Amino acid sequence: MLEALIIKRLKRRVLALVSIALLNFVRLLGFRLARRVGVVLAFLAYYLVPRVKKIGMKNLNIAFGDSFDKQRKKEILWKAVKNMCLVAVEFPYMPYLASIRYRGVADYEGIEHIEEYIEGKKGAIFIGAHLGNWEMMASLMCSHGYRVVEVVRNFDDPIMDRKIDEIRNNSMIKTISKDSSSNEIIKLIKEGWFVGILVDQSPRDNAVPVKFFGRECWATMGPVFLHLRTGAPIHPVLMIRKEDGSFLLRILPALNLERTGNLRRDLLHNTQICQDAIESLVRDYPEQWLWFHDRWKPRDQLRLRWERFKDG
Repeated sequence: MLEALIIKRLKRRVLALVSIALLNFVRLLGFRLARRVGVVLAFLAYYLVPRVKKIGMKNLNIAFGDSFDKQRKKEILWKAVKNMCLVAVEFPYMPYLASIRYRGVADYEGIEHIEEYIEGKKGAIFIGAHLGNWEMMASLMCSHGYRVVEVVRNFDDPIMDRKIDEIRNNSMIKTISKDSSSNEIIKLIKEGWFVGILVDQSPRDNAVPVKFFGRECWATMGPVFLHLRTGAPIHPVLMIRKEDGSFLLRILPALNLERTGNLRRDLLHNTQICQDAIESLVRDYPEQWLWFHDRWKPRDQLRLRWERFKDG
């Protein structure tokens, strides 16, 4: 058991060091050349990493069934892999892009949906997905003076965690760990911060059962819990990759949520509304989503916890 744990940690450390070396390398190439390297990495990942096609095609079959033929699904998966690798090689350029306020690289729309919060110094909750370049969303807004804090999952390897956090912080992003006390996040919302949370992946805890593309799975209840505690509205956001290589950040109108006073019902109903909103974004831009994450993974421990909560 101890030997297996040591080997697992060693693998994480090696992967972290290789990843950091790659980040440092692509940073030397220049933005355009780095993107070309990203396409090469995508080619290698698509053809040499079995998980990519195995999980990716399984998920595409769940989501679209017979509405897309096999060739269309392969096209979506390839473009999704390319998008992910481009996100990776673009990541170390974020501090520079933030310093020039993403001029010529990214723009945004939908600020009218949050202007009243800014004027009233009230916070709001942004929900997004691993879609387009999700890493740049908070950086773009922060570079234009908006107070955005990003809820992040810490990396298992501390060296990798420090490197990624350093790049995010140098990109003007304020981060807070998802393992932090909810009171810390609530405090930020009450102080007028916009809190960004990605809600499209399979959570390990603090989840409720939902349907995503018609299939049962689990989704984080974090945004809805924060909404019920603070009254802060929830806005879907996305940052899409355009044909010319630039990006567009879109802030959508607040979701129409319910507050009945029944905690269980409100968590279930409103989290489903959040997932429906995310599903709509993925349907609009399927080539830019992370299809090779095991979104519909069974979570027996979550099921047992939810059953206890339901019975209570």
